Amino acid sequence: MPFIKPDFLSADFNGDNKEDVAVLVVHKSTSRKGILIIHNSTAEHFVMGAGKDFGNGGKDFSWLDKWALYKKKSADETIFDKVTGDIKGSRTIKLLRPGILIEDYEDGAAIAGGIIYWNGNKYKWIHQGE
Repeated sequence: MPFIKPDFLSADFNGDNKEDVAVLVVHKSTSRKGILIIHNSTAEHFVMGAGKDFGNGGKDFSWLDKWALYKKKSADETIFDKVTGDIKGSRTIKLLRPGILIEDYEDGAAIAGGIIYWNGNKYKWIHQGE
């Protein structure tokens, strides 16, 4: 049973003109939640969370309250100071293909999250919010 709805998303995540699929998954032995992306043309698969560390999302996406396709051509990434962990600012990243927006909500508003996107070689994390 999926932990949020919808339980899958589809888009051409890797830019090969074929629809790929992302599904919510739960690691059986640890109950850690995550996302599995499968590329249509190659059947390659990629796991984020569900026991595998991925960006600021960590190994367990149980904090995830909402996910959706992200189709904008750019995204603002929150930049943190590596020493203090404080927010330093942001930078804009151009996106050539759709990504997956994942968000953590508190009191009805998104407080943090990220965008998972294919950079041409691998999936990357664009941190947003706190």
